[in-house]
Amino acid sequence: MKKNLLFILVIAQIGFAAAQSIVITGDTMFTGDPNIQIEHHLDVKNVSGDSISVICQKTNITLPLGMPAWAGSSYCFAGTCYPTSATNPSSAATIDAGQAISYDNSDLDAHSGYFNAGGVAGIATVKYCFYDENNPTDETCVTITYDCSETTSINETAAFNEVGDFYPNPASEMVYFNFKGSLATLKLIDILGNEVKSIELSEEGIQKLDLTDMTKGIYFGNLLVNDEVVSIKKLIVK
Repeated sequence: MKKNLLFILVIAQIGFAAAQSIVITGDTMFTGDPNIQIEHHLDVKNVSGDSISVICQKTNITLPLGMPAWAGSSYCFAGTCYPTSATNPSSAATIDAGQAISYDNSDLDAHSGYFNAGGVAGIATVKYCFYDENNPTDETCVTITYDCSETTSINETAAFNEVGDFYPNPASEMVYFNFKGSLATLKLIDILGNEVKSIELSEEGIQKLDLTDMTKGIYFGNLLVNDEVVSIKKLIVK
């Protein structure tokens, strides 16, 4: 009897040691048009009894062949946004015991993922891993699938318009981005859906946007062609 009790206690201790502190929730399957960027969000919760510093790392598992160099998966986490080329770990978000950071709660550290197939049809899978900065074995990963195998009806002119990632991001006074296309409108929308700024774009190349009259927070740059949203980029004003 004592041996059985000891065995149960050992197993319980092993199970406790293997328990993860980070729980990730959110949709993991998305279907979209290869010409339109997909945006989604993951909630990150610390279920441990201690405050931890959580880091995110993105890994592309499969991508459609022939995508442009600028296309692919990008994300924002811990107040910083990372382009499609980013492979290194993110900065850390401090999450208190029992706390969850969520885009729905307007948390600046929350996770937002993006996928732009650059007009190339196909299926992509991207893995996001979240781990404790001081204990990398305490890790939780999720795999996101983007099915952009079918093209919906979209204005032919719109398909050739694209706005690049904002940089620096977060920004406080001036932000820059690359515009590819002919005629388009960039509208900055706050998290409540209100339009706070709008600029007309008519020439390709590096563009700049003055932020000195804007308050701190999360915004989304919607690129519109013929009143149709063809691209969305996240911007954090600090």
